[in-house]
Amino acid sequence: MKEHIFCQFLVVMMLLSASQIQGERCHDSGIEGLRACAYSIYKRLPTPPRPYEDCCTQVRLAGMQCVCEAISTKVIEDAIDIKKLVNVAAVCGRPLAPGSQCGRFLVPGGMMRHHD
Repeated sequence: MKEHIFCQFLVVMMLLSASQIQGERCHDSGIEGLRACAYSIYKRLPTPPRPYEDCCTQVRLAGMQCVCEAISTKVIEDAIDIKKLVNVAAVCGRPLAPGSQCGRFLVPGGMMRHHD
C-alpha cells in the first residue's frame, strides 16, 4: 500500500515538472511552491506538524495566487488536499484571502467549500 501511494506521489511530481516546462513565470513559481510543499499538501500523506522551511520559502517567493494558478489540471487538483494547502498558506504567512479561488475551490472567510 505504501508503495502504491509513493508511486502516485511520484506521478504527481512528474506532472508538476512537466507543467513547469510549458508554463509562464507565475505558473512556474507556483509549480515550485507545490513541489516544495508536496509532503505537506498531498492527500495521501499524513499532515506534518509544520511545513518544511523550503515549502514556506517557496510559498513566500511565489505567492499563493501563483501557487493556486499552478493547480491547473484535474490530476494535480485531485492529488492536493486543499485544506492542507490553506493551512500551509496560513502557517507560511501567505493566507488565502476570503473569496479567492484556488483550483476549483473558493475560499470563504475561515471555511472552505468546493466551487463547481
